[in-house]
Amino acid sequence: MIAQQEEFLKSLGSPFGGEEAFDDIFDTVYFVKDGLGRYVFVNETLVKRCGLKNKGELLGKTVREVFPGSLGEDFERQDREVLSGGASIRSQLELHLYPDDRQGWCLTWKKALRSLSGEIVGLSGISRDVGGVVSSAGDLESIAKVLNHIRANLDQALRLGDLAKATGLSAYQITHRMESLLGLTPRQYVNRCRIDAACHALASGNDSLTEIALACGFSDQSSFTRLFGRIVGMTPGVYRERG
Repeated sequence: MIAQQEEFLKSLGSPFGGEEAFDDIFDTVYFVKDGLGRYVFVNETLVKRCGLKNKGELLGKTVREVFPGSLGEDFERQDREVLSGGASIRSQLELHLYPDDRQGWCLTWKKALRSLSGEIVGLSGISRDVGGVVSSAGDLESIAKVLNHIRANLDQALRLGDLAKATGLSAYQITHRMESLLGLTPRQYVNRCRIDAACHALASGNDSLTEIALACGFSDQSSFTRLFGRIVGMTPGVYRERG
């Protein structure tokens, strides 16, 4: 399959960075950055969000050169973490700044890109605007607090009652807003975050399966292995070997 992909890419008349597929999607920003965090591919939506005329004005720049103040610092910190081998970013709720100085909320995904030898050489990502049922600033700020609390405390029990106590929301509010925003229950989101963290630990470290299971909030290795197999489709051991 890899050989087939390489042959296909060589047959194209111009380099393919994937941005063409996102150019006409007005509510989604797409980008690819190199190992120094500089834009290599961007879609038209990102160009417009930055108040620029064409993609060439973005290429070669870092996010700090594009977004002002603390916003650019936060985005750059994300990039550094991913490029240094940190965990991928998945469904992270965050603020975005538009050319007219209006702020809006988006869900962001970022993942490291590796060379054939396994070295991190860049990252790819998307940020999708948040709309729909959960749309008020208060709702989004409160659910962002919940998501951040989950990601920062994966080694804890994270029961729904605990989330409510830690964030000041009711169990109903948390469930309703997460299902509206992410299409996931709180438990499903917690499980996804734990499996994401486990995948990163398996790929980047030498901790035992038991150590990884406990660090990611599982009561024991067997419960970790069962959930991992159900979500990923293979055992943690096989995943580590393939990585």
